[in-house]
Amino acid sequence: MTDRGNRRIEPVRRLKVSDSVAAQLEQLIEQGEYQPGDKLPPERALAEQFGVGRSSMREALRLVEANGLLRTEHGIGVFVVSNTKSAPMLSELLLFDDFTVPELFEARLSLERDAAGMAARRITDNEAEELQRILDEAGNPSLSNDAFVKLDAELHRAIVKATKNRIWERVYESIMPLFITYSHRVIQLPGRRESAHNSHRRIVAAILARSVREARSAAVKHIREVEREIVKHLDPAAEPAKKSGR
Repeated sequence: MTDRGNRRIEPVRRLKVSDSVAAQLEQLIEQGEYQPGDKLPPERALAEQFGVGRSSMREALRLVEANGLLRTEHGIGVFVVSNTKSAPMLSELLLFDDFTVPELFEARLSLERDAAGMAARRITDNEAEELQRILDEAGNPSLSNDAFVKLDAELHRAIVKATKNRIWERVYESIMPLFITYSHRVIQLPGRRESAHNSHRRIVAAILARSVREARSAAVKHIREVEREIVKHLDPAAEPAKKSGR
């Protein structure tokens, strides 16, 4: 096929069943079939109505919830909270159609907190030098955002590697593509790059000081800081919701 006029043709995206169901459900909500405050039928009943499996129905509900139309109250049900989609960036809370950013943060919180503490206990001198090198390079203000995100991922990989736990290394490698994708999305937020680098400095300083408690604390503060900045960007008047049971 000849590329005439250097026109670029983007591949047509094949919709998943859950995408189609989510689009129909959103349309029903926007048209008033379900009103804010209404409780949706049980997942099993909805799956039967839409003629899909429960796993597809469950994923569709997650998609619609990510767009700000639904709220799930565990053990009670799914409720309509709005008939209008939230700000466009909220739709970006989905990664690769399967994972939400809150899920990514939960995974990162557990992994990075424990990895930082373990690295503070087990890091070698050579690994400490490598960690400092990455941090110093990331502090170069002339770096592009793409280069900074790459170094960000390398820094976290180096911390996990310093734990000497090969399973944690494999876990990090599995979520790193999600981490990089989302980092590219949020790096443009005002002050995000500077905040990230300052957080990294605190984490590295604690690890190099072999302070397990401080390393774990710095890692947790880093994740929570990102969450606060994202919530503030999405809704300047909002505050991060306090999660019960945590």
